[in-house]
Amino acid sequence: MKVPALRLPAWRPSLDSLEGLGSRRVLLYAIYTLFLFFIFLFANFPHGLLLQRLLSAIELPGMRLDVGDARFAWWKGFELQRVHLGPEDPNRAAYLETTSLFVRPGLDGLFSGRPRAFTVNGPLYGGSLEGHFASGDMNRATVTLDAVQLQRYPLFAELLSGGQLAGVLSGALTVEARGANTDELRAAGELELGDASLTDAKWSGFVLPALRFDGATAKFSVQGNRLEIQELHAEGPELTLVASGQVALREPVSDSVLNLKLSVAPGPEATDQIKTLLSFIPPPAKGAKADAPRTVSGTLAKPRIR
Repeated sequence: MKVPALRLPAWRPSLDSLEGLGSRRVLLYAIYTLFLFFIFLFANFPHGLLLQRLLSAIELPGMRLDVGDARFAWWKGFELQRVHLGPEDPNRAAYLETTSLFVRPGLDGLFSGRPRAFTVNGPLYGGSLEGHFASGDMNRATVTLDAVQLQRYPLFAELLSGGQLAGVLSGALTVEARGANTDELRAAGELELGDASLTDAKWSGFVLPALRFDGATAKFSVQGNRLEIQELHAEGPELTLVASGQVALREPVSDSVLNLKLSVAPGPEATDQIKTLLSFIPPPAKGAKADAPRTVSGTLAKPRIR
């Protein structure tokens, strides 16, 4: 018996189905798909883990950095909420506190998983802060302050025994350090203070008179544990003050050793209390001018003027 032959249809591939791949509709659909992919990627990315790694890489000798919460902030990077930078002793006043701080790591650090550079910005005591930080063999930081209200800064209340220093602070500061070695820390900055006032302050057990300054400027540098005040000038209706010199920084700050040149003169609206206080400053050396600078030594808590 003869078996009938079975013929299968021959498959001939056709490229007709690929003709529409280059059309506008397919291109837009591909872009839309990629857009959704990146949206879901960023939404589900472990941002908290990345921030923990970033914060752990920051070396802050003698300081403690606490962050209450963190979230992805899209165009601004990451938002750190309830940021607290202070000394290792939690009972002491903070060096810096802010309700919100935006951090944007560098793209190279994000892709490598080892963020080494980032920028920050956010509100700070009624003003704003902007900074750029880079870590490596040499850690570098550049910080700019704008319209910071000093009366909201808690550390001054501690240094002035409950008194208040008010004013609007602006300026820039640069810092360089090699690892956690504070002996190699270097810094320099220029600050401007406007509409300044000092009230209810005590220094070394003495009650300071209330003072107002129309403006004050300061230029300084730091090398290791030595602060060099290149120029400090404050002028107001009650008092004019000019100072320069070095301060050997100690812990606590009140034990820092002073080596300063100071010139102080009463202003046209000086009160009797200010004039009485200035009368305790020793007169200049014999033959020197009346406005010759005096030498300030001792410590920040117990200064001596001669």
